[in-house]
Amino acid sequence: MNHKVLVVEDDLENLHLYGEMLRRAGYEAISASTGWEGIDLAVREHPELILLDLKLPDITGLTILETLHAAMSTKAIPIIVVSAISKDDDVIKAMQIGAFDYMIKPVTYEDLIRRIEVALFSEDRKSEGEEAPVLVIEDNLADGEALSEQLGSWGYQVSWAKSGREGIEQAATGEFDAVLVDGLLPDIDGFDVVKEIRRGERLGITPIIMLTVLSGMVDRLKGFESGVDEFLNKPVAWEELRVRLRSLMHLRGMAKQRVALSEVVGVITNAIELAEATEPRHNQKVASISVILGKRMNVRGHGLWILEMAGSLHDVGKLAVRRDILLKPGKLDAEEWAEMQRHSEYGERIIRPVHGFSEVADIVRHHHEKVDGSGYPDHLKGDQVRLSVRIVGVADCYEALTSDRPYRMAYSRTQALEILRRETDQGHWDPQVIAALSDSLDELDNL
Repeated sequence: MNHKVLVVEDDLENLHLYGEMLRRAGYEAISASTGWEGIDLAVREHPELILLDLKLPDITGLTILETLHAAMSTKAIPIIVVSAISKDDDVIKAMQIGAFDYMIKPVTYEDLIRRIEVALFSEDRKSEGEEAPVLVIEDNLADGEALSEQLGSWGYQVSWAKSGREGIEQAATGEFDAVLVDGLLPDIDGFDVVKEIRRGERLGITPIIMLTVLSGMVDRLKGFESGVDEFLNKPVAWEELRVRLRSLMHLRGMAKQRVALSEVVGVITNAIELAEATEPRHNQKVASISVILGKRMNVRGHGLWILEMAGSLHDVGKLAVRRDILLKPGKLDAEEWAEMQRHSEYGERIIRPVHGFSEVADIVRHHHEKVDGSGYPDHLKGDQVRLSVRIVGVADCYEALTSDRPYRMAYSRTQALEILRRETDQGHWDPQVIAALSDSLDELDNL
């Protein structure tokens, strides 16, 4: 069952946009355009997360927060507040009341889905620190003591380095789940400290937050280029630090999970190819082609990872298809073809239970759908066939056409493209995806 997310937003354009983003990621979106309607839906629908605009026409977002956190039936629902500015006093108040996170408008798809995943899939939202080790690099005694005390009160284990060199040494030898570094240190510039930490493999994906009095855009860009994940100004707003630290650490955990998932996917991909006896690296090539086409069509971040995973796993359902059908050298009869087509449904059933793979499961199920409705298994048509599905479908077909098969030799890239263009004229493929493929042929030759 899809996770239910309530969006409380009075701007109808934003309300529609957020709803589309949520549905694209596999969530069930319900919406409210006023505060009182939002409270009513929260009580009646029991959503698993609420996306809450702070500025509403009838009552404030803060009132909604206080109301929902006071009610037994809704107080455990994580709430992500949305604000037009990051330094709004209401944002800090919202954190103090109990909001899980906050976002600054305009909201991007990748950031929204990433933060929702953090909020929904944290194993225990209450025990946030869980004795996680944090390195503080701060030369100012008062600031260092305040940070150590505050972090300790949230459940973190704090190591305090009082100079840049000491911080680099501790980062090179210790295990830390996060690093907080002052931007202005007496011995080494804080930006250079971050660069040194990032050069080592030990803390390559560890979140680094820079705490500094510097606030100019040049300084912020310099910080991000050096490897800083988040930039917070002094004096530190504790609730802002608290939510950013918690969010970044959960994101780090998700990144590690993705690495582990990618390794498992590699093993499964090998199993698919052994079972199907296909051209070597078919699934890896489909994944690579999908990512190349996705980049060409302005898919970014999380969306590219989804394309890579879906491309790698698009044929996983063939593990459930009889081997005599998979390996039959001649044409399949009607019954055998019907069973072969079910591999997309089998694939969805295999992938759907994997945490965070709902989008991947949708693509695996639908990668043989066509824009004109002639595909399978659900005969989707037009906009029902999402862009990610169209991309993986074209990638799969192109890779198959340009590879040797038991019943034919591989087509050249020119011949394959011509076949796909004819089928596009017949209504099968998205012309924009085919155009992206045509523009990417030289890059595809290097796979």
